[in-house]
Amino acid sequence: DSSLKNIKIAMLLDNDFVSDARVEKEAVSLIKSGAEVTVYCTRNEKHPDSENRVGIQINRVFDESYNAPLRKGYADFIKHHAKNIVREEFAVIHCHDFHMLSIGAEIKKIAPQLILIYDAHEYLKGWPYYQTATSIKSRLKGKIVWNKLLQKEKKEIKLADFVVTVSDEISKRLWKNYNLPSVPLVLNNFPYNFELETVPNYFHDKFNFEADQIVLVHSGTIYHTDEQLNELFKIVTENPLLKLVFIGNRPRFDEVKEMVSKNPQLLESTVYFHEYLPNQQANINLISSGDIGLLHVRDLWEAHKITFSNRFVEYIMAGLPVIGTPQTFTKQFNDKFDCCTFYSEDNTTELKDAIDKMILRYKDLKKNTLEARTSIDWEKESQKLIRLYQKVLNG
Repeated sequence: DSSLKNIKIAMLLDNDFVSDARVEKEAVSLIKSGAEVTVYCTRNEKHPDSENRVGIQINRVFDESYNAPLRKGYADFIKHHAKNIVREEFAVIHCHDFHMLSIGAEIKKIAPQLILIYDAHEYLKGWPYYQTATSIKSRLKGKIVWNKLLQKEKKEIKLADFVVTVSDEISKRLWKNYNLPSVPLVLNNFPYNFELETVPNYFHDKFNFEADQIVLVHSGTIYHTDEQLNELFKIVTENPLLKLVFIGNRPRFDEVKEMVSKNPQLLESTVYFHEYLPNQQANINLISSGDIGLLHVRDLWEAHKITFSNRFVEYIMAGLPVIGTPQTFTKQFNDKFDCCTFYSEDNTTELKDAIDKMILRYKDLKKNTLEARTSIDWEKESQKLIRLYQKVLNG
């Protein structure tokens, strides 16, 4: 497919692009259709300011100013980068997330003929992140910044020729909140589909589990509070069939490890830890050696309830039915495929029931999951993005 032949695209990104699977997949799909893609992203001392990876030109040019809209020099920062990017004569400016939309909006003012695409990975309005700050002063300052970012998004989104986002619910809300001329395109962050390479009984062999024991896998960021973890540990300890394995590498993963190591009974019989593997595919293969995926998302913020769940999709790709706290996306997926059981975040009885139901119906739910797995495929999903580009470029 060379439908985008010689089209120059600039993607703007608010991280260092050392690993950002969604952005990389989008860029690679556009390149496969003939486009030239340059990603402008933040600096990182450990990585070069300029490199080419899988055909993507990466320019690490932004410093930390991008996320401080109230700081002196912010407007100059935006103008400086907008001018530099305009000089490169791109046809499309594709901004990932709200911080980068500000540079995109400035570019659109300088060069209105360019096409501006806003790719919203988060639902900012439903994510008052400042509320978790520990001091009152930080909370107040955070709230002022958050409000400023919301005002900016409201104003700047009007300059975008098209909006892309990660879930149906976020799409509906952006459309309604900002009175957009058309409903944002939903691009699910699906992995590439691939043949699983499962190492049978990997966890059983590594941790000396009995053959009939069931491995409950929790992969990625741990959102449980300490109380919720203790409840979970208690349930697993009381059920001789269950073993719990955490796969991760974030600071919270180490905190939980520390917490468990102080309780020898847990350490020796219930909870086990495994390092995260370096890439998504290897990790999905690792997860596939387990039996059930555990997905615990805080009910605190609307943004978390209505977003796309990367981890859920990784479990399904690994062929694991899921026990989870409900999110709109996972509930809709389950309505279609019947591969999950759900519980409310703070309800221990419901969690126990969800585990019992899962074990009782395991054969069916496992079969359904393997069927559901075939519907997840970035190659198919990315066609929506290519069609959008063809549409906006051909007016």
